[in-house]
Amino acid sequence: MMASFTFSIILCSCMLYATYKLATFIAYKATLRRHGCLEPPSYRHLEPVFGLDLFLGYMKAFKSGNFLDFNKKMFDQNGKTFQAKLFGKRIIRTIDPEVSKAVHATFATKFGLQPLRYKTAKHLWGNGIIVVDGEHWKHGRALMKPSFDVVHLANFERLKKHTKRFIALLPKDGETVDLMPLFKRLILDTSSEFIFGEAMGGLEESASSEHFMEAFSYAQRGTAIRAMLGHFKFLHRNKKWWQACQVVTEYLDTCVQAALDRQQNKQLRVLSGDISALDGARLRLVDEMAKDSQNRITLRSHILSVFSPAHDGAAVTLSNAIFHLARHPEAWDMLRKEMEPTRNESLSYELSVVLPFGGGPFGKDPLYVRKDDIIEINYRSMCRDADFWGDDADRFVPERWEYIRPNWEYTPFGGGPRSCLGMRLVYTETAYVLVEFLRTFARVENRDPDIEWKEEMRMTFQSKNGCIVGLIPR
Repeated sequence: MMASFTFSIILCSCMLYATYKLATFIAYKATLRRHGCLEPPSYRHLEPVFGLDLFLGYMKAFKSGNFLDFNKKMFDQNGKTFQAKLFGKRIIRTIDPEVSKAVHATFATKFGLQPLRYKTAKHLWGNGIIVVDGEHWKHGRALMKPSFDVVHLANFERLKKHTKRFIALLPKDGETVDLMPLFKRLILDTSSEFIFGEAMGGLEESASSEHFMEAFSYAQRGTAIRAMLGHFKFLHRNKKWWQACQVVTEYLDTCVQAALDRQQNKQLRVLSGDISALDGARLRLVDEMAKDSQNRITLRSHILSVFSPAHDGAAVTLSNAIFHLARHPEAWDMLRKEMEPTRNESLSYELSVVLPFGGGPFGKDPLYVRKDDIIEINYRSMCRDADFWGDDADRFVPERWEYIRPNWEYTPFGGGPRSCLGMRLVYTETAYVLVEFLRTFARVENRDPDIEWKEEMRMTFQSKNGCIVGLIPR
């Protein structure tokens, strides 16, 4: 009797679930018709229920160092926008700039990052603005932007100082050198002084800076793996990663506490009538932010949200730029010719939504995005879309920027209200250092036996082999 009763319960539950799924499907189809939406093409899964074949494909490509090209191939085969399954969730993958614009700008309030990022990245980034949504994100952004703008204006002289020291470290006799670790040491000093008011000593090769850089790199890589694993992040059980995250957060806690102490000391001096406390203070991003928030965890999380893209963005960009310029001497000569006239001048300075594009076999029809769907915009593949960039989209052709004026086709810092606050900083640092290179060296020679760029994943992708070149003086 009990077994029969249990079977009836299970059967009834299955029927109710099937009825619910059917009703949901009918309502979904009705919504598509009402808005004129069409489904985008579907990825051809070998296992279509949970999409585990796609996940295994990701992991295989990641381990073989072929992740970026693996993604590009999927768009070549399935179109600019297609849908797939990943751990049972629908994921809409796109390189369509119109879809990117709709997600980042037009319908920005309908989308968020916290469900994807917070649980996998909180051990490193805490509750910083790059992992949260809603009011907490708004408050953090409002807290950071004015502070960022104030300190940015005072950063140019610091950049000049560190770049001069960096150039002095480079061999001037054509000796082979790997520039990537040197670029990282340079940007570690510029970004740490920008944020904390004092350089960490990367260019001096201090033991503390080396320890921090190693931990920071390992923490980022592990966090990227956890983000890829998503709901299966528990499979990434790496004690060294936990320790690396702890090294990073403990260092930042020390810097934040020092800022809070300075802020308290300044307030006490002002209250005692010492007006000089208001003058001559060294501008630090952390100090500017400490004026509006004294929450140590919040300050640390937001500071790291700036430090991570500011450090990696400029260092990896510079390494990749010189990597390719060493293999394209004609591009180097063109840039030097452009810089030569100024050689002696000083350098100065949450719910469902209908997107208008992305649906149908060609991505030109409206696309209905349901709650909990994931939109993944693949920027790297977007920047190799031959329809916009031309048939030579996969080649290093910097002169294309003389006639191409991209809009949403090129958004390395995102777009809309969540665009990266570090954009001006990274652009300035990258341009400044590259111009100094062009002024100092007659040419740069490739000294790496591998001609092709190979990927190494962190939170972004850098050159696996570094940037091994010979610098030929003027």
